[in-house]
Amino acid sequence: MNLKKLIKFSCLAIFFFSVVSQAQTAATGASVEELQRQLDEMRKQMGAMQSKIDALESSKENAPATPSAVVAPSAQEGAIQTVNPLPPGPISDQVGQQTRSYQTFSEDPFAAARLNNVPLDPKYHGYFVLPGTNTMLKIGGYFKTDFIYDLKPAGNTDEFIPATIPIPGPTGVNNTTISIRPTRLSLDFRVPTSKVGDARFYLEGDIFGTNATTPRLRHAYGQVKNFLIGQTFSNFMDPDASPDTLDFEGPNGLVNIRNPQFRYGFALSKSTTFTISLEKPSSDVSFTTANFSSQPNAPSPDGTLRLRQEFRRGHFQVSSLFRSVAASVGTGTNTSTDSVFGWGISTAGAFKTFGKDNLIFEGTYGDGIGRYIQDTSGLGIDAAVVSVSDPRLRATPEVGVEGSYQHYWAKAMRSNIVYGHAQIENTEFQPAKTFHKSDYTAANLIWNPFGSLNVGAEFLYGWQVLKNGQTGNAPRIQFSAKYNFVKVDPDAK
Repeated sequence: MNLKKLIKFSCLAIFFFSVVSQAQTAATGASVEELQRQLDEMRKQMGAMQSKIDALESSKENAPATPSAVVAPSAQEGAIQTVNPLPPGPISDQVGQQTRSYQTFSEDPFAAARLNNVPLDPKYHGYFVLPGTNTMLKIGGYFKTDFIYDLKPAGNTDEFIPATIPIPGPTGVNNTTISIRPTRLSLDFRVPTSKVGDARFYLEGDIFGTNATTPRLRHAYGQVKNFLIGQTFSNFMDPDASPDTLDFEGPNGLVNIRNPQFRYGFALSKSTTFTISLEKPSSDVSFTTANFSSQPNAPSPDGTLRLRQEFRRGHFQVSSLFRSVAASVGTGTNTSTDSVFGWGISTAGAFKTFGKDNLIFEGTYGDGIGRYIQDTSGLGIDAAVVSVSDPRLRATPEVGVEGSYQHYWAKAMRSNIVYGHAQIENTEFQPAKTFHKSDYTAANLIWNPFGSLNVGAEFLYGWQVLKNGQTGNAPRIQFSAKYNFVKVDPDAK
């Protein structure tokens, strides 16, 4: 028994015998003054003992650290961890087993905000405690290099976007690209609190800026007690329904956008959540005539609602979008601003089928939602004038669908087949070469040879159809290598 424990034991013994002595004295009719004297004497003895305990604790704090407290690198996990592992995080029915274990090559579901900030990895692999604080930090992300070969011009050289396929396309022209732009870095801060649970602050960026070497901010948000502020995936989007592609863009009909927003969510049951948000508006409207050109504006924030059901083998969610799309219209001196109501509804989900295989799907329909759909975002077709003689805005109807099947040949080898479709209903006013619809197909083979290194090969084929019926297509072959900064075996979570 060490000295500190001996002193504490002595204090307890003194207290015990003092109580016994007082009881005996009281039983014999001793005076109150005698009891008070004995109590004062006991307090003096315990005070002296406490002083010795404080002195021992002070000397221990000033002593040099022992090797067991040193922070050391972990060769297996590829991240800094303390020798004593962090206590396990919460496990909730709001994040099912399929959601925690689903793997994708180009996307990262760890960036998505979760109800109560429940971590996808409850063992906190890769996190370490900042010295002198209770804050946990994980430095994440990955290094990715793409080798891309286009058998025909495909428009965008770094991402496969069927809406950019040139029509008519030049013949006999091939193109090769080597890109590191998907490489990203993230900082995930988690601060335990006694009243509101974990507070989370997440930052992430990649190199998909305005040119090949410009950083771009992807996520910057904080969430406390299910109130989120900052930029992250839109509440209209399902971050767990992205197919497993080497291509950085993914299928054309996918809802995929990151918005600055205010968001609040709450649980309806053990496995069902409801989330609302107000998000940054932006009217994606662009048209020009001899008499006038559009000048888009945003009169009110976009609003979204999302209902999500989680279960062990997957999840299902329904989300809706409400927005106002506005722009300047008119002819000559009669130019004015017109606005139209935009709305959308999306259903998405993921299900584990046989073994480790997964089925992913999403379907979206609405008016004036082009900005939220992968292939049509940025084309300026959220709305258009009905005709020159009738210069009123009309929100363009659009549909987007995507689906994929992920099959595991072995624990370290998997394949995916992917399909996507996006289509808008054009107005009479829109030019003949306006986007009308596109299709996206992909098939790949992905191998994890060791550690967190993943390599793969993918074949992509896309079509685009314009309003006037002209078509264009492009095949692409892509090889990619990706190395995650934190290696975690999903089967060991």
